[in-house]
Order: sequence, then structure tokens, then C-alpha cells
Amino acid sequence: MTWGPFEIVGPDLAEGVRRLKSEPGPNLVVLGSSTLVTPLLEEGLVDELVVSVFPVLLGTGKRLFADGIAQAFEFIATDTTSTGVVLNRYKPTGGLKIS
Repeated sequence: MTWGPFEIVGPDLAEGVRRLKSEPGPNLVVLGSSTLVTPLLEEGLVDELVVSVFPVLLGTGKRLFADGIAQAFEFIATDTTSTGVVLNRYKPTGGLKIS
């Protein structure tokens, strides 16, 4: 597997991603980086979120999102792979309203 082409986003993550999204080309994909996804969600730069659920149970692990983030999603679809991994697709709908 080869990577590329790639482009450095720059020191301002949100501005760099906005710039890349405005240019023609393939979709941008972030794999396995909860520290990157959180600020992108906060800036409204995520068009679709795919949450992969693996058939493994661990006693501890890293949180999917940073503490304090509140985000609402609309369910799009789900798929299951031949190995039992469930891929849930969601569209962010904005900040979560807590009353």
C-alpha cells in the first residue's frame, strides 16, 4: 500500500482542513485519531463519522472523544464485515442541547 499524495495541513488544523475541503479531489479520511477528530467536530469540519465496533472486549482503553465534547448525530447506515466488525455511519447535526 502506498500513501499519497499528501499535504501538510500547517500549524492551524481547522484552517488547513477548510482549505483542503475547498479544493477538488477525493474525500479526506482520518483513521483512528480521537485527538484529531475532536477539534474537527468542534469546528464543524466532519461530514460523516464512521464508528467501527470490533468484537473484542477490553477492560480499559482510550476514550473515543475528549472530555467535555457534546455532539448530536443522525444515523446514516450500518454494515457488518465478514469478521464481525460493525461499521456505523453517522452525520453530525450540531452541538448537543442539554437542558
